[in-house]
Amino acid sequence: MKNQPEWWDPYSCQPYKMRDEDKPRSGMGNVWEYAKVAGSNLIGLPAIAYQYLSLKKRPSGISSDEFVGLSIAPQVEYQSAIIEMVDELGVKQLLMRIPSWDVDALDDYVRFLELFPNNEFVINILQSRDSVQHLTDWQNQVAKIIRATRHITNTYWIGNAVNRTKWGCVHSGQALDLQVAVEELRSEFKDLRLLGSSIIDFEPLLSWRTLWNFRNYHIDANAALLYVNRRHSPYGTQYGIFDLENKLRLAKAMTRLSNRCDDALWITETNWPLLNTKPYTPNSGNPTRTVDEETQAKYLKWYYQIAWQTGWVERVYWWQLINPGYGLVDHREGSLRKMPSYYAMKEIIAGELSQVPDRD
Repeated sequence: MKNQPEWWDPYSCQPYKMRDEDKPRSGMGNVWEYAKVAGSNLIGLPAIAYQYLSLKKRPSGISSDEFVGLSIAPQVEYQSAIIEMVDELGVKQLLMRIPSWDVDALDDYVRFLELFPNNEFVINILQSRDSVQHLTDWQNQVAKIIRATRHITNTYWIGNAVNRTKWGCVHSGQALDLQVAVEELRSEFKDLRLLGSSIIDFEPLLSWRTLWNFRNYHIDANAALLYVNRRHSPYGTQYGIFDLENKLRLAKAMTRLSNRCDDALWITETNWPLLNTKPYTPNSGNPTRTVDEETQAKYLKWYYQIAWQTGWVERVYWWQLINPGYGLVDHREGSLRKMPSYYAMKEIIAGELSQVPDRD
């Protein structure tokens, strides 16, 4: 990223946490949007509950190289190594971020993408507060990114963590505004595949708001950033019943009922932050939310196996290849060290998706 804004944390690859005094104040727009969130969920609850209880598990027929995805970033100093590791892992599905505010560096992103002619890409276009405040500029930036990369992919994931204020959106209505602005580009780019919703963590009320509404847009798949590390294990529960499988069940039920989305659920980000890796760890570093390397590798396998065996998910992307705080490879000592999770992903791609997770 060439044009790195002051609010961006280069270690954890996300905006810095906002101080309370810097957060935008709530206004009537927020109150009105909260009312819409509540109303849509009250209307949808009976159908969601019925669909949730009706869903049956069936092992996916999707091959491992179609199901398992990995995010990579254009780190020039490790360019050759990234190519080699992608090939060694056997991963076919790749995801790369392009910030909307970095369009002046598009040539660099394109050169990096072109190093992987045998892989399929999803491009995640990142938003900022400026995107929300200047929708025409946002639309023009997205259009530039699509024009520059359409010879590589036609699949674009719009926005990231839209339910986190530090990423730019004060409320879910602003996230919908971003999606509507991009929808208008379909008239120029006929074969676009757009992923959306872009809710991080398990926040079903906001997920439903982004999937069922009467705004003018359509998304080809529900892109969910479904992290479960705060429950420690994929078998840990939230609200008493929602382990990973039941979170996926609810996400699939909502996706199936959506009037804005095709019946396709993708997990576009997940990982487990690692102990003692500050400042790279994107959370507090508290042991209840971080794990050692061996545990991360075990949980990686469990996550992919559980998701694949439900049959409700089409793809899962791990964020990301090189990062000592949550990735597969540690680069802190001036060289690249493949962590246990790297080899766990290699084993999953090689054929361990159908194995029953070992909970020991």
